[in-house]
Amino acid sequence: MDNYINFHTHKLSTQDGVITVYNQLLHEETDIPKQLYSAGLHPWHADKLSAAELSRILDLHGSSSNLVALGETGLDKVCKIPIQLQQDIFELHLNKAVILCKPVIIHCVKAWEELLEITRHYHIPMILHGYNGSDQLTANLVKRGFYFSVGTMILNPNSRICHAINHIPISSIFCETDDSDLPVQSIYKAVGGYLKMKETDFKRAVIENFVRLRNNKKVHAKNAK
Repeated sequence: MDNYINFHTHKLSTQDGVITVYNQLLHEETDIPKQLYSAGLHPWHADKLSAAELSRILDLHGSSSNLVALGETGLDKVCKIPIQLQQDIFELHLNKAVILCKPVIIHCVKAWEELLEITRHYHIPMILHGYNGSDQLTANLVKRGFYFSVGTMILNPNSRICHAINHIPISSIFCETDDSDLPVQSIYKAVGGYLKMKETDFKRAVIENFVRLRNNKKVHAKNAK
């Protein structure tokens, strides 16, 4: 039987039949987890570590076979951290991802233009976590090859992702719970419903996406710093 994959969660919990990717916030903890995980400096906390210290910590994590991706990292114009500092830290993650051959999990709030500009030279897998964008934005991001991790907003029938989900290729979708206590199965059920897919078929498609992401070694960046 195929497993569910919870691609992004802040909960250190295990559940039978669910492969969990725990998100480690590096300003809080730096030890290497014993389970699959991602590690990064969230844009809300971009001032908590120096660039040199963050680089050293990411190098340390880069040697772990449990590290699925770097992040979450990204840009957030709603938080109080200066956007230039956020951009510098974001680019540090991107450049380190090229070196370590890892995907990047991205947090983006009201900074899509900047995100598209910064990432345009990077040819690495990038996953937009908790995605809830408009149809037009989604179409632009699909053209750029982004992955989309869909969270609890899909459970709100008035959210933008409920309309945009059908513009996302099956090969680019993941599901997540982020900081919610809801089971990831509820996200799968909602997404599969909008896509008119059987649950078993959708689970298999997400697993294929995950395997492809984990096996991806051909990552590089043009003009990477």
